[in-house]
Amino acid sequence: MVAVIALVFGLSGAALAALALGRSDQAVTLAASAGGAPAPAAMNSVATPTPDDPAGTPAGDPSAAETTDPAADPATGQAADPATSASPGDISPTAKFEVAYEGEKLKIRSEGCRWPDNYALVDLDEPRVGAVAETGEFGYAGCDPGKIDTKLPFAVVPGASATPADCLETIRTDPGRSPIAPTRGMTLCFLTSQDAAATQGISQKLAFVTIDAITVDNNTGVLNVSAKAWNVPQ
Repeated sequence: MVAVIALVFGLSGAALAALALGRSDQAVTLAASAGGAPAPAAMNSVATPTPDDPAGTPAGDPSAAETTDPAADPATGQAADPATSASPGDISPTAKFEVAYEGEKLKIRSEGCRWPDNYALVDLDEPRVGAVAETGEFGYAGCDPGKIDTKLPFAVVPGASATPADCLETIRTDPGRSPIAPTRGMTLCFLTSQDAAATQGISQKLAFVTIDAITVDNNTGVLNVSAKAWNVPQ
């Protein structure tokens, strides 16, 4: 009986020893494999499509770096040209203005007394009556008194004795609204386009036009005006 009990305890001890040995071998194997196993692959960023990125470019992709384009011209949708036309506010009123011409007498005949009719165009750079659309600074149509129309910055100044500084200040504070009905003795001042002047290879002008007389001749309006202009300092 004692021998049987001793045999049972002996077998149990052997089994426990074998189990402990097996776990020890497994631990060694795991430790070895952990030392040489490659690092787990990093989780890729999830690409979520958006309205700005329908393809769903993964976050961190250098190809997705934002680029900066030149500011677009809202009128054309194209890149803005850095060379912009000088406005009255860009010109110093204390700058020295050189007289380009003075005492020029112009007779402007409208196309007829019906308004709006085709405008008789005036080029203030020369000055000259009968200009083409590309060089005309203002137009006259109708009669008695008719209308003067322009796309340039302009204003009504006190008279022909006003200065370029007076013109610039009045354009800033009380700009004219086109078209305008001329009256005898009225003096209009205009600031021509810097871009158009550069295209023609001439200087930008600040011009005064004084209405000397308004008449009707053969069913057409006639404006007699005196013109004076200064070159705008660059």
